[in-house]
Amino acid sequence: MSILKYQIFGRNTIGVYLEINNLFGLYPPTLLNSTLNEFRNVFTEPLFPLTINNSPLIGVYITSNKNGIIVPHILRDDELENLKSYIKEVDESINIGVLDSIDNAYGNLILCNDNGAIISSLLKDYRERIEDILNVETVVYEFADLSLPGSISLANNKGCVVHPLSTDDDVEYIRSILKVNEIDVSTVNRGIPYIASGVVANDTSGIFGLACTGPEMMRLTDVLGL
Repeated sequence: MSILKYQIFGRNTIGVYLEINNLFGLYPPTLLNSTLNEFRNVFTEPLFPLTINNSPLIGVYITSNKNGIIVPHILRDDELENLKSYIKEVDESINIGVLDSIDNAYGNLILCNDNGAIISSLLKDYRERIEDILNVETVVYEFADLSLPGSISLANNKGCVVHPLSTDDDVEYIRSILKVNEIDVSTVNRGIPYIASGVVANDTSGIFGLACTGPEMMRLTDVLGL
């Protein structure tokens, strides 16, 4: 297990630039080698460079679990070919799903782990397709009065951290879908409720925004089992 507090491009919004699961990770190719080396000291999984239509916002546009990865239709052909080559190195059985939704910030719109997925109502017409790609039970559900379940929460297979305005009913329903042992509310980077913007984590390791406070770090690492 390993954790790190860090910045990317001088910002604490670690989660908007990175995507990580228990098999592989993706990062913007413009990362400094020194930064990439730090990340490789945290995660033992292979890390690959990728852009989304030349954008470095990997964590905003992509979501994934051990079964599949969902990418927007704005992905260029060369970027898709790069992604296919990475998946081939890791596990050819991983599904690559390209969705053509106008609302394409799938990292913000989908909360998932290897057990389940919760999607925004903005993606309700794509629920079955998402379920097929990720190969987990997928439900449409919104909480904390926001339509961004992937942005206001973060999950691995051990736990899930959610927006502070989530109700007890929200917490229990999310627990039942993701099948996690631990779930609790928190913030990141000194009170920001958009949790996924400030953290990336899998079942063993995580990188946190440099502005995360001690209490936030304790809550996040405890719930995620890091």
